[in-house]
Amino acid sequence: MKRLIRLGFLLITFLYPGASVLSRPVDGAEGAVVGQVLPAVVSISVWRMRASDQPGESAQRVKTYGSGFIVDPSGIIVTNEHVIDSAVDVKVILTDGTRASAKVLGASPMTDLAVLKIDVGRQLPSLTWGDSDALQVGDPVFTVGNGLNLRNSVSAGIVSGLNRNFGDSPFDSYIQTDATINHGNSGGPMFNHDGKVVGVSEALINPQAKGGFIGVGLAVPASIAKFVITHLLDPHSPAPGWLGFNLQDVTPELAETLGGPRSTGAIISAVVHSGPADHASLEPGDVLDQLDGQKLDDPRAFMRAIAVQPPGQVVHLTIWRYGHKHDVSATVAAWPNYKPEGGSMTGPAAEEMMKQAPDIGVKLAVLDDAKRKQYGLHPDVSGVLIAHVEADSEAGDLGVQEGDVVTIAQGMPVKTPDDVSRAVREAQEQHRAWLGVLIYSKSGARWVPISISDKSS
Repeated sequence: MKRLIRLGFLLITFLYPGASVLSRPVDGAEGAVVGQVLPAVVSISVWRMRASDQPGESAQRVKTYGSGFIVDPSGIIVTNEHVIDSAVDVKVILTDGTRASAKVLGASPMTDLAVLKIDVGRQLPSLTWGDSDALQVGDPVFTVGNGLNLRNSVSAGIVSGLNRNFGDSPFDSYIQTDATINHGNSGGPMFNHDGKVVGVSEALINPQAKGGFIGVGLAVPASIAKFVITHLLDPHSPAPGWLGFNLQDVTPELAETLGGPRSTGAIISAVVHSGPADHASLEPGDVLDQLDGQKLDDPRAFMRAIAVQPPGQVVHLTIWRYGHKHDVSATVAAWPNYKPEGGSMTGPAAEEMMKQAPDIGVKLAVLDDAKRKQYGLHPDVSGVLIAHVEADSEAGDLGVQEGDVVTIAQGMPVKTPDDVSRAVREAQEQHRAWLGVLIYSKSGARWVPISISDKSS
């Protein structure tokens, strides 16, 4: 079974076991293009709230990562909506290390796109949109972003497929690529050999729920992204167009049953009462063949073509109804309940949540003789045992593992889990950005900085 895995929030620190995925090498000319693109790619650090998986426990504040790219020198940034969804605080890190707080200008959950704004007091390098409609299978492409929290990671590959549909939205038209897209790449650009953005990295496919890249990555085409971002940036922009019907693919069997001329197009499966399609006397079973004289091959192509029409626009549909051809006119309406804004928490609610003691993503336990034996720990090691590490936690991102031992927290030796919790609370009360912990593992001892406030993002 295919599994579509969103990439922005949950930074997994392992790759799918047994998989060997190699991107193609980059030649000198391509390297020069990459060098031009990199300064406009950003890493995104997010504090967000995650519902607890334990009944009765409050939501947890977790730190997650993603990518984005600058599309205007004033600091306008494109990313995925799922990167900033439920965000309490969003920070952007430029390639030169500059960090800036970001404001969410708008978000579109249906297309999984969002737009941010930062102000660093200077003009920034930016990227331009390319023509994703001109892409062909086999064309070379590149991806770049904060994959596995490794900033500015670049991969090269080809377009493996076009117009991929995974049922995420009525507009699905993903670009498939074998250029590496890992966790943390969400929102980063896919660009062509001219350095133009032809897609926005969004997801990977892996049969394992938390698996890594195995050669199948997906990106939102630039043609869709550009349209959506333009709407999000313009508060006066009209909502997407809507006709009020549900569509499904035409199969050869259905084409024969319904008397259509070809096994492409779209069948109406439902019509919204009193919607534009209903007013145009369209019915379930009608097969859409053309819109304004253009033949379209699948339901998503029709939905995209309708969405870009302004409300009030009259469109002309060529349909087949049980073997007979008809021309129908329908007036496009605004998409109902369209809400381009949102995607992050703001105001008092966010401030209150940021006051909560951060969950550093580990379960702690007293280190006794039984635990020493279980994890093969030396008798001289003392401290607090790390009994469990959340896969999507910051501690996990930093390489902390089950069986490690916290020996010192913020300069003080620890003996119990309460000692560690106390150190976290005290650091937060003192408005520190980081908590320094000394962790012992089988490979030795090392200091690990755990971020505990939005200032450290």
